[in-house]
Amino acid sequence: MIILITAIFPEANAILSGFSMKKVAYNSFTLYESEQDALRLLLTGSGKLNAAMAMTEYLTIHSVSPQDIFCNIGICGGDSDSSVGDAYLCASVTELTTGKSVYPELYHHPFPEARLFTSDTPVTSPFIKQEGNLPVLYDMEAYGVAVPLFRKVMPSHCFFYKIVSDICDGTVPSPEAVTKLIQRQLAPLLTYLKMKEEELSLFLTENNAPQHKIDSMAKNIAADYTFSTTMERKLKGLLTYAFHAGLSEQELFSALPKPTDTPHKKKEALQLLDALESFVLTNKSTSDSGKPFDLSSDPRRPFRHIYVERDVLTHPVTRQILSRLPNSSVIPVEHYKDVFNRGKQDLSMQEKEPSLILAKNNGTYFYPGAPVCQSFGEEHFMYTSCVMNCLYDCDYCYLQGMYPGRNMVVFVNLEDYFKELDTLLANHPVYLCCSYDSDLAALNGLLPHAKAFCEYAATHPELRLELRTKSAALPFVRELPAAKNIIMAFTLSPDELICRYEHYTPSLRARLRTAKEAVKRGFSLRLCFDPILDVPNASELYSTLVDNVFSVLSPEDLTDVSLGVFRISKDYLKQLKKAKPSCSVSHYPYELTNNVCHYRKERCEELLSVVRDTLCRHGITENQLFLWTPDESGEI
Repeated sequence: MIILITAIFPEANAILSGFSMKKVAYNSFTLYESEQDALRLLLTGSGKLNAAMAMTEYLTIHSVSPQDIFCNIGICGGDSDSSVGDAYLCASVTELTTGKSVYPELYHHPFPEARLFTSDTPVTSPFIKQEGNLPVLYDMEAYGVAVPLFRKVMPSHCFFYKIVSDICDGTVPSPEAVTKLIQRQLAPLLTYLKMKEEELSLFLTENNAPQHKIDSMAKNIAADYTFSTTMERKLKGLLTYAFHAGLSEQELFSALPKPTDTPHKKKEALQLLDALESFVLTNKSTSDSGKPFDLSSDPRRPFRHIYVERDVLTHPVTRQILSRLPNSSVIPVEHYKDVFNRGKQDLSMQEKEPSLILAKNNGTYFYPGAPVCQSFGEEHFMYTSCVMNCLYDCDYCYLQGMYPGRNMVVFVNLEDYFKELDTLLANHPVYLCCSYDSDLAALNGLLPHAKAFCEYAATHPELRLELRTKSAALPFVRELPAAKNIIMAFTLSPDELICRYEHYTPSLRARLRTAKEAVKRGFSLRLCFDPILDVPNASELYSTLVDNVFSVLSPEDLTDVSLGVFRISKDYLKQLKKAKPSCSVSHYPYELTNNVCHYRKERCEELLSVVRDTLCRHGITENQLFLWTPDESGEI
């Protein structure tokens, strides 16, 4: 259903004249509906307060479907960058007197964008100073619509489409002129909204179908057994993993005990769960996780929107980044969390069109290394999050569960990081990982962060800097000052798993070519076989991976090698399931140790042994190996 929202009748009349609609309600608002076109029209009355009351009452009376789309359409005043008749989708909606803002999520649309300010009275003289690169518009209702709407509806399902009726010069258009202005812009808007509605309907159908099937299977199995609530949850989890790991319903049911006339007791139900878990882990299909990711059929369009904290609008790093993205919409914000932490974010769209948020870090710059990360024997192991979120989209990445969305935050005040680092180094040496919560090397063409940290390390030998990456950034490696205290750490995976799980990342060969260049330039080189995934044919895949590595590199090239099975915190895994509902990695039946989810100890040993033994055959010594295991002892 598409719900159009107008403030005054001349705006509504443009829609009523084009569709067969009947009045179905009259409360604090007037509601019209067209069953034939799946279209509703909500007439709120003029002013922010009336709009807020009408929108609140509508949402109280009417349930909201996941595929409902709301669009506030109406006239507005414009600034000198606009002309009468121009139409815009609004990237921000701000209450003029308080400065409070909301931010619709806009993706792949054909319209120009603007910033919208809602005033209690008509604006007769534009007075908002120019910030960013978008025109400024003024209306009297949008913020009143937006606040109650965003509490119940995803920002990606909410649109504010405004047509300029005057240039804030006191001109009052006639009712007939208002209707004509709306009519001229209505056709392209409705075409776009209907396309969005169809996309949502298809997306929901495709994503709900597997869960319906899993629920039905679980119900059929549980009918013959006595299951507790916890056991039912585990049963659904195993079936979900089996489904996304490529096992058919027939295969699963063939592994279960034959039903009898005697009801099975709880003990037998527990035995069934154990048998089912053993079966799905032993018989994972080679089609695990479905089709490989095809970048050509789903091109990414990153950073079409850049949100910039007002405090850093003129910061040199901000200007440098904006100069590299001249066609992006620049939207000022008070604080990065207004966008990064907002509720009901559309993760599926953010994966394809992540936005960039430029901010100032006013908090902690460096953190002690986490237990799930390897310290490589370093006493003062620290990491920094100068960038939050990654340009790559790896299905298993803990960032998918760590952050509320896929948008990327960049802290531009690097000078404060280096000032704090000066203080730390004055007291003791530091081993610093600067690229855990993002891949800085992959972002080097856009951000100066990776280069800045490496240049700092080159002049501070008491700092050991690890730059971990999956990139193949040859120009970046060639332009850096070579230094042994800079560790270029490349995460490596079999090409099959790169294709299946590590979306947008370079191939294994490209990564190895860049690693070889790093050695030639004089950097220390670390290879990271981490995370090792429990996938079909894992032993063969990872053995072949190591063989491929040493067709390009030699043991003498390496400072050390990091090995670790996949692990993730319990809380992050919960979020990962929501972010990646169709990936088998999210639903694997993990064990839990110290709040960390991991494979069974025996399986961890098998996977680590395969990679370690193959590495040793190629001449890697035990002293060069660093392992993560569930007991965190480093011993197999």
